[in-house]
Amino acid sequence: MSAHKTTLLATAKLFVTAAIWASTYVLARILVREIGPISLGGLRFFSAGLFLVIYLKHRKFDFSTLKGHWFKLCALGVLSFSIGNGCTYFALQSLPSTTVSFLTSFVTPLVLIMGITWLREIPGILQVCGIVIALAGTALYFYPQQIPVSDPGFFVLAIGILGFAGYTTLGRSMARDRQVHFLAQTAFPLLFGGGVTLILGLAVEGIPVISPQAGGILLWMILVNTLLGYILYNQAIMHLKAIQVNMILNLSPFFTAMIAFFALHETLSPLQSAAMLIVFIGTLLVQIAPDQLTKIAGVWPVKR
Repeated sequence: MSAHKTTLLATAKLFVTAAIWASTYVLARILVREIGPISLGGLRFFSAGLFLVIYLKHRKFDFSTLKGHWFKLCALGVLSFSIGNGCTYFALQSLPSTTVSFLTSFVTPLVLIMGITWLREIPGILQVCGIVIALAGTALYFYPQQIPVSDPGFFVLAIGILGFAGYTTLGRSMARDRQVHFLAQTAFPLLFGGGVTLILGLAVEGIPVISPQAGGILLWMILVNTLLGYILYNQAIMHLKAIQVNMILNLSPFFTAMIAFFALHETLSPLQSAAMLIVFIGTLLVQIAPDQLTKIAGVWPVKR
């Protein structure tokens, strides 16, 4: 497969991932009514990681190939599944799901800085313009609202955003260099990070009593939002730069808004809808490399 087709396939996988993860905010907001936010994250991620590790063992995966990478795999789990998602679930107790989803777009400038300094992935001029446009859309989304800085959930979410940025950058570094198999990079961070979160959740929140309806939603989140979502994600980051990955995932609010409208009756104003469109345009610009721009110009030549 050519490099161009590989990039397109990776981009398509991330779009699917963004759509899948968009429902996470809505489903989690429903589940935190019965399950504590820390316990919910732990149950979801640890179960998914355990299923995947059992699958790898069944497929006779050579675990010795992970020697020297255990610390990084553990760090990935703690950054995303203990810190990032744990803080997000806590924030969902006091903030609307669409607001939480959109605030996570502030991961973008952090990933940009980390990508430049750590990964040496320098964005092009067109990509920088796309980032600026997307961030402008974020600002427009909240105008004339005030970002809920006084809400305790905001400060907790800010910590989670730092965790997500670290996870994206470290994960891209490992995937780009093919340090471990993508299934192993999916399974063990889920197992480690989810295990830490689950232990903390049970200690702080106690053992949850889960209704059949909540159990069904939780099972869906384990199999689809977690296993499928993170498998597609870890396949895609082998071929896309960290900032490209993050920008595509920033499209989740589009899907979150639609789901929240029907499931939670959370509405958007015309201004907020326009802001999301601006973010979408900025995201597309980030995905266009200079060689792709040349191809586009060749498809629609300027008539003289």
